[in-house]
Amino acid sequence: MSNYQVLRNDLIEELESYLVGPRKNDEILGSKIRPMALYLTGKLVPIGATSDVVNEKENAIETHAEIADEEIDEQLKTRKIFRPSSMGFSFKLKELVPIEINASWATYEGEEHKREFHQEKWSIDFSKATSNLLPNNNNSKIGRVRYSVTYRNSLYHVSIFLFNHLKRNEYPLQDEVMFQCELKVDIPTEYLGVFTSKADAYHLQEELLYRKKSEIAIGHGVGVDWAKSKKLTTIHSTWMPRYELPSVEHSKIENQSFSMRELSEMSAIQLFKKLNVIPHAFKYWLEQQQETVETLPDYLKQEAMKNVQQVEKIITRLEEGIKLVTKSEESLEYLAFQFANKAMVLQRAYSKVAQVYRSEKKRVKPELNGEWRLFQLIFMLMNVAGASNEQHEDRKIVDLIWFPTGGGKTEAYLGVAAYTMAYRRLLAPEQVDKYAGVTVFMRYTLRLLTTQQFQRAAALICAAEMLRKHNIKQFGLEPFSIGLWIGADSSPNSFSDAMEKLEQIRSGNEVKLGNPMQLLHCPWCGTELTHEQYEITSQQQNICCANKNCSFGSGIPVYTVDEAIYQKLPTLLIGTVDKIAQLPWKKEMHELFGNKNLYSVDYGFKYSSTKSRGYSPINRLKPPELIIQDELHLISGPLGSLTGLYEVAIDLLTRHNGVPAKVIASTATISGAEEQIKALYGRSMMQFPLAVQKANDNFVSKEIPTDQKFGRYYVGVCAPGVSNKIQAIHMYSAYTTITRSQSKFKVDPYYTMLGYYNTVKELAGVMTTFKDEIMSRLNMLDPNETFNHDLVMEELTSRKKAHEIPQLLNQMEKTMNEDGVLDGVLATNMISVGVDVDRLGTMIVQGQPKTTSEYIQATSRVGRQYPGLVFVLLNSIRSRDISHFERFRAYHQSLYRHVETMSVTPFAKGTLHKGLTGALIGYIRQTLMDVNAEQSPCNVLQLEEELANSIRAFLERVNDANNETIEREVQGLIEWWTLTAERYKEQKLAYRKSEWVKYHLLKGFNEKGKIEDARPAMMSLRNVEGAIEIEVLKS
Repeated sequence: MSNYQVLRNDLIEELESYLVGPRKNDEILGSKIRPMALYLTGKLVPIGATSDVVNEKENAIETHAEIADEEIDEQLKTRKIFRPSSMGFSFKLKELVPIEINASWATYEGEEHKREFHQEKWSIDFSKATSNLLPNNNNSKIGRVRYSVTYRNSLYHVSIFLFNHLKRNEYPLQDEVMFQCELKVDIPTEYLGVFTSKADAYHLQEELLYRKKSEIAIGHGVGVDWAKSKKLTTIHSTWMPRYELPSVEHSKIENQSFSMRELSEMSAIQLFKKLNVIPHAFKYWLEQQQETVETLPDYLKQEAMKNVQQVEKIITRLEEGIKLVTKSEESLEYLAFQFANKAMVLQRAYSKVAQVYRSEKKRVKPELNGEWRLFQLIFMLMNVAGASNEQHEDRKIVDLIWFPTGGGKTEAYLGVAAYTMAYRRLLAPEQVDKYAGVTVFMRYTLRLLTTQQFQRAAALICAAEMLRKHNIKQFGLEPFSIGLWIGADSSPNSFSDAMEKLEQIRSGNEVKLGNPMQLLHCPWCGTELTHEQYEITSQQQNICCANKNCSFGSGIPVYTVDEAIYQKLPTLLIGTVDKIAQLPWKKEMHELFGNKNLYSVDYGFKYSSTKSRGYSPINRLKPPELIIQDELHLISGPLGSLTGLYEVAIDLLTRHNGVPAKVIASTATISGAEEQIKALYGRSMMQFPLAVQKANDNFVSKEIPTDQKFGRYYVGVCAPGVSNKIQAIHMYSAYTTITRSQSKFKVDPYYTMLGYYNTVKELAGVMTTFKDEIMSRLNMLDPNETFNHDLVMEELTSRKKAHEIPQLLNQMEKTMNEDGVLDGVLATNMISVGVDVDRLGTMIVQGQPKTTSEYIQATSRVGRQYPGLVFVLLNSIRSRDISHFERFRAYHQSLYRHVETMSVTPFAKGTLHKGLTGALIGYIRQTLMDVNAEQSPCNVLQLEEELANSIRAFLERVNDANNETIEREVQGLIEWWTLTAERYKEQKLAYRKSEWVKYHLLKGFNEKGKIEDARPAMMSLRNVEGAIEIEVLKS
């Protein structure tokens, strides 16, 4: 066990002494400190005692701060929350055998509040027991134990409770309250039953994979845990239930490593010998899995055999990929594979160089020692055939990478991207119209994730460009490049707008929207990029590294202005998924899908019906060949449904020779992926990696026992009868006091508290709390002020401006010994994807997140480099939170089993109402150039045949059970368009409203049109309802 693991365990125990008690076994608190005010939870009050939230205010029992009336009103609207008088747990027995019961608690006596410990033990044979109320053998005060036994489904269901037997109709006296209450039983293991629930057909996979994760007991008003050995099982209550989630480690083939550099330098024969080890080992592993499958019950065996067949298909694809890349040293597949390995090793090496310079301002030499993890290499080889042949069957499949957060999914799909970009170039390096254009389209759901991944992907593009410069004959004259396409709020649309914003920055003014400076450091060397390095004119954009020794001093192949992206068509385009809502609004979007007919070496590509000076005519470019959708689990609900509808248009626009782009998706948490992907992309899927009969055992990775490697520790905290706000005050103040006042616990991984909140409203309340109530309680816990009680807190929410987020992420990197270090960061779900700050070790989750998927994603932000610690503050007035508290261990030991199925309904009535107008009009506008111009909607009257073909293609792609309704909606939409065009054909009907346009076909939702015929179309897939933003300016 590492030093940090020991420290983490000690920290949990210390925190328990602050929240539950006792601080000392023989403690005397003194007359000025009430135990009810000192300890948060672990208390049982007399039956009927009126200890509710109102009394907390009147008696000031919880903190030395006042509770706001609004807080009380909010709680009382739900219901009065009374403190419990009993707690216990249930378990099952195969037979009524004798068991040992142990109950303990403490009381605080006299004016000095001296702690008195009470303990009672019983050995009881339920088959002979005459009373369900156990007698106190030691004449202990207040506490009693009772039990119940019922027989059903061939098992005895036993419930045991510890309760405060006093009765009061008013607020209890201090010595009438039981503290540090604990209940424990010892049971012969062979007679112990387990809680089971028969899975329906939809959840048989989960039952198969998690069949060995048994639930031994369920708490009642308290958490429960157990320790099981061959002879004896001990079940005990706990007010701070905990579970260490084992880490998943990448598997290796014995005596084998896969160096990117070595693979890039091998001959075809050497490469085949090296790579062919993988399918051999894979098959051997599968044979071992099948031996276990044969021992399963028939209904689980059938389910496991489905997994076996899928793994066999994966191996077949792997072998085909190996065969292609080792065919000969002249084959394009071999050359593209070599290129991908070289690009990835350079990306790894120079990303490290840049990272070291950014953090330490130190120049280090690149180390070309990057290695593929087994699953990354297999995934790339699986996709070689589909990337090399657009007619291959694999093109029709969505490949889903399912791997825990931090496992290397990004490198896996970047490897496929590098191969795809190289192969397209190798096919015809001397014909720009055969290889140029957007080749890979990477999409994310959140702007934070997009900008972070942009930095990483930019390093790959720089690596690819370095390789191209050394071999122009093979990879063409046109540079590899990357574009950031995320909307006007974050990056500017036009050169003129970008020039204006850049001028504001140079004048020292703050730019809140549309900042062209999205790349803050050179991805190759890490040098900071200021406004001086951004060169933007009315015709082009160029970003130059300030480091004279950098290979990209004359220009980094990165574009952050939309106009530059349409002009240059970057090889890799990275953007937010809801940008596709611009299809009906932006006439230029068809150009991203290859519709260009003019080319200039200096100015890039152009689409025009007339000749342009300095441009040469070219054939239409190929559309994107690879679409990568990261964090697939976020494409759900309304966003997912609307995305699925617009995906119909994207699918059709990316088709080349009738074949759409290959789609790769990735996630760390998903359930029901097959249905979700079918709804989104209209295709079947293949998941990799895939377990056969046991969760987290899938050839490329395996769960590691916590005694061999640290996992992430989850600790539940719930104080029944206490408001959620009071819980937060106790938790944050206790944690702060421990990690600041005790040198043992003052270490960097556990210094900055990362708070997670389900809503911005909840978070905003706590931000205020930090300024008063928490400081007040810190004064009580640390009266000598051994540390600064004025905590430095920041928030990471959607309220942050785009330009503020990178600055905050940099501040989060600061260690405890640096100026500007944060005491805490309070965040909403913005934290759950893309925030990779390795130093963070502690998260405090306020209330159980709405979905398990969100819970896993958010809590995975801590414990990357050091043993992680997650405290979950569960709300006692929410039945779902209490259920998680009472079954804390059972839930966490099978965490991924509880991931919810995502709902995506792209062709439901509500989705069609919101999205069909934009999706269909957008598809037609970007396909038929006669109706592409802003004032060309009336031209639809002359396109009867072309329009019919477009509608037919759209409906064929939909292919949904709701087809009749969709066809009716589509026909109605087209009739409206043609009737509106007929009505306004003399008035120059345009698509959108503007100051100079009177007649327009479309309008935004909640926008008043200038003509009644205008129909609403979405401008974003997120913000459907109208909203205003209020900014409070401090004087």
